[in-house]
Amino acid sequence: MVRRHYKRAKDLIERRRFRMLLLATLLLLILPAFVGKGLISTILFAVFLSFLLIQSMIISSAARAGKIWLRYTIFSVIMILYWLEPIGFESTWIDISKFLLLVFAFIWITYYLLKYLRKAKDVNIDVIFVSINIYLLLGIVFGSLAYMFVLIIPDSYNLPANMQQPTFLNLVYYSFITMSTVGYGDITPRIPETQTLAYLIAVTGQLYVAIIVAFLVGKLLMKPHEAKHN
Repeated sequence: MVRRHYKRAKDLIERRRFRMLLLATLLLLILPAFVGKGLISTILFAVFLSFLLIQSMIISSAARAGKIWLRYTIFSVIMILYWLEPIGFESTWIDISKFLLLVFAFIWITYYLLKYLRKAKDVNIDVIFVSINIYLLLGIVFGSLAYMFVLIIPDSYNLPANMQQPTFLNLVYYSFITMSTVGYGDITPRIPETQTLAYLIAVTGQLYVAIIVAFLVGKLLMKPHEAKHN
């Protein structure tokens, strides 16, 4: 009985893993803006990020690739590092380490999601969720890289007058604004390194949208063609 319920729950989690990953990503990107600042905000951010990392671990386990223990270890270390700040341990090197690990972890998850898209036989709801997840994770990755520049070189960006010290979410906002080439101009790169990152973000965002639309349209057009020849 217990084994049957466990298998049913496991199958349900695996079937809905892309939807849960999207939910976790949206929670991280949206809700922190409405909880203010201070300790509560820091704790909630750690909770949302932990939820996203757990969903990433589920995606990782579904990949059935080797050395899964290594990926679990990396995700666990990231969660521990992010929980150090709410309990009072703060260090620039800890911040740099956790964002660097976060970048590597999300790049791996993005790579797996791209492989899933490539192997998908048709366009279904999971393919749509995966396409959205990739875009959002790319925004978080680029935001993490931008924030690492702020940690290493504090004057790497020009900031608006009401923003003395940018947060991680401020740089994630900058990342998505740059990816979409909206370019409000409130946060702008100041040094050659961050200027290079800015155009890489913009080019990646535009190429991804163009390629993914062409890919999905191609999948949709191929389906009736294959059905005709079967």
